[in-house]
Amino acid sequence: MFAWLASRLGLTALGRRDDLDDRTTVLVLFARFADEVASGLLIVLMPTLRARLGLSVIQAGWCFQALNAAAAVVEPVTGAALDLVNRRPYLVWGAAGWAAALLLAAGAPSFGWLLAAFAVAGAASGPLAHTGDVVLIDGHPGAVERIQGRSTLIDTIGALLAPAAIACAGWSGVDQRAVLVAAGGATLGYALLLAGSVVPRPQLPAGAAGAALAPLARVAANVRTVCSDRSGRRWLLALLLHELLDLPELFEPIWLRDVVGASQSLVAVHVALGLAATLVGLLLVDRWLVRRDAERLLLGSLAATVVLYPLWLVTPGIVARLVLVVPRNLVMAPLWPILRSRALAATPGTAGTVSAISSLTGLVPLAAAFSWAAGRWGLTGTMLAVTLGAVAALLAVLGRRPAVR
Repeated sequence: MFAWLASRLGLTALGRRDDLDDRTTVLVLFARFADEVASGLLIVLMPTLRARLGLSVIQAGWCFQALNAAAAVVEPVTGAALDLVNRRPYLVWGAAGWAAALLLAAGAPSFGWLLAAFAVAGAASGPLAHTGDVVLIDGHPGAVERIQGRSTLIDTIGALLAPAAIACAGWSGVDQRAVLVAAGGATLGYALLLAGSVVPRPQLPAGAAGAALAPLARVAANVRTVCSDRSGRRWLLALLLHELLDLPELFEPIWLRDVVGASQSLVAVHVALGLAATLVGLLLVDRWLVRRDAERLLLGSLAATVVLYPLWLVTPGIVARLVLVVPRNLVMAPLWPILRSRALAATPGTAGTVSAISSLTGLVPLAAAFSWAAGRWGLTGTMLAVTLGAVAALLAVLGRRPAVR
């Protein structure tokens, strides 16, 4: 079955390390799928969870901050370890943790319990999604952007399933929290499949003397390698700036409900339409990368975002936004897979370390600051300012073109 899936997903054409088999490749390729389904359910259902528990926008912001803070504690340690030790336990831990978080959120009787569910989710996300990225990038050294594109394509399908499931549950009269329970059980089954897989151990880069160093010394050496490399610094900075683009996305369902006046089902439809457009965009990205330069595509995507994001945000009415979210997400689709793959591959043998460094952004209370700014100046203005500021910074960083490895 796994060989058939690998063939149908086009994985055999990419080339990979001999110690990465079909079963592990396919299962790891779905790590971000599981992560996106789970996180998408929590984000899209936040309006319903807020209404049921009587939460304010600031309390919702603290839930997102709890997720980021827990990730910032866990991910630097696990990320650095990915370059040194067996990676399978982290994949299993991440999947099992997400299962627990979904079940906890489904039954949360108060703000404190929901906060705990988001914290558990934050502790689980990196070990699952980031470990999956590292295994795939290390396992496909000659096709890093394309394998990351495949991963992003599949995780976008997972992200699309979340709002689709919520919309269907709402229209059929089923308690939408039941979707959390079903997803929690499925994610636990995925953890069991991962537990029975053989995941390749990390390989030191050619000529590295790191094997003779103690683990902490090897971690320090990897950090120095990343930070001393000009191309590595450039792509890592671009990846960190991309984190700012995630903030408006987190609060988008709340904005659609509170500002635009959409129902929970229409919120889910809007998110699903946007993700469907992202899916199409990722299919086009894979074809583009066969023949064209990735950086030109990045710059074009950012330039189009400057026009389309404000247009979507300020055009009145839910119908207009349902239309405009399609081109908006279509042009933004290339950003994540190219930035992520370039950053992880910029300094060979240190993908886990890059992932660890990038996760440190969770120590900065960005979600809490965003919710505070939204409470003071409004969600619409805050979303616009953060998005355009992040895009401008990315254009400045990527506009400098040092030699890329």
